[in-house]
Amino acid sequence: MVVICALITPPGQTPDELTHFARSVQLSEGVIIGQRLSPRDSGGMLPTNFLPGYTGFDNLPFQPAHRTSVAAMDAARNVHWNKELGFVDFPNTVMYAPFTYMPGAVTAWVGRHTRMTIIQTSYAIRLVNGFLSVFICTAAIALARRGALFLAVIASMPMTMALAGSCSQDGILISLAILAASILSRFNRFSEISLRNWILLSIFFAVLAVSKPPLLMCSIIPTAFMFEKKKLLALLPFVMSVLFVVSWSWIGIKPVKIQFLAELGVSDKEQVHWLLTHITSIPRLAVDTLMQNGYGYAAQWVGVLGWLDTPLPASFYILSGITVAIAAAVSISSVRNKEVILPTRLASALTVLSTLAAAGVVFLSLYIIWSKVGAPIVDGVQGRYFLPIMPFLILLFPQLKQEGRISPSLALHQIAVVAITAFWVVDALTIVNALSARYW
Repeated sequence: MVVICALITPPGQTPDELTHFARSVQLSEGVIIGQRLSPRDSGGMLPTNFLPGYTGFDNLPFQPAHRTSVAAMDAARNVHWNKELGFVDFPNTVMYAPFTYMPGAVTAWVGRHTRMTIIQTSYAIRLVNGFLSVFICTAAIALARRGALFLAVIASMPMTMALAGSCSQDGILISLAILAASILSRFNRFSEISLRNWILLSIFFAVLAVSKPPLLMCSIIPTAFMFEKKKLLALLPFVMSVLFVVSWSWIGIKPVKIQFLAELGVSDKEQVHWLLTHITSIPRLAVDTLMQNGYGYAAQWVGVLGWLDTPLPASFYILSGITVAIAAAVSISSVRNKEVILPTRLASALTVLSTLAAAGVVFLSLYIIWSKVGAPIVDGVQGRYFLPIMPFLILLFPQLKQEGRISPSLALHQIAVVAITAFWVVDALTIVNALSARYW
């Protein structure tokens, strides 16, 4: 499915792919901190052929009647990397930490030094990101001792696949979040965790948090597995995550941050002031936002491809919802089985509160940076933003003692394997049909 998305989707036709590609190229040149030219321009110096070699497909987004131009593809295939540099504006990604861009940055460096064209380099990044994401997700599902089926469903959502097979960091990020949840799924109240492993786990969560700040809230969850043993060390993942986020905010974000959508009445400072002086309006704001856009978030979480302009058949969204519900039901069905270990109340409480807080931070941050001051709903939220948060819900499920099992019941395990395989077949056919019909 990743290869399908990587090869069928035209260049730049996943959300912000051009600017993610630009960030990878910038990092491939050894530049970690971008530059801000003016209050409206932030990005960095890239080869002057970068934009000519990757554009030509601007007529596709939100124009379902348009198809990919063969002439544009042929023209892009002839544009190679050059040494002359010019400023390129990519303010929404230049502020991102480099960690989850490293596979793309290394691939971009190889592409620039092996006479690949610019568009060939972008497809190489897509494939590298995609294969690495699949490898990490596969390892995570194999390691999981709770909710392996639930993780498999999240990993195979069309939106997950589309992001993995793009130049975006999001596919790598989602797969790492799935891996983090899988690692935690192996812990229980009896686990003995060495200091070295706890420090490594803390660094892992810090990388996740600095790459996507709402995941800072999820770094509180590991506390539940150390609190009764070593209270002073229990908060290390959260503390280290805070240090990473604060440090990068000062080093990497502050020098390049600009005000988004100022011409539309968006102001970070004024929005914060409005929130502080209208605290009682926040519950209504949250309810109105979810009432108006809740279905859209759910559909985007499953997959609205392209620039969120390529919906899938309504029947597939229903099937995906049923599949997610069944995966959760299968994962929790063994709760009365004597061969499982139930999560502690502390672990369950921290999981619920942390995931809700992470989702809340998504809404809060976009209300501040992307919504008009005092707007009645939160603008800019997309369902894909919740994909890295959802995997941590497996910590609410019972822990299985058997390795590589979906359920203690062998019959249920075998049925689940057949069912998820069938879902993957339908998933792949749906993606092929949607992307082919939309772009070709």
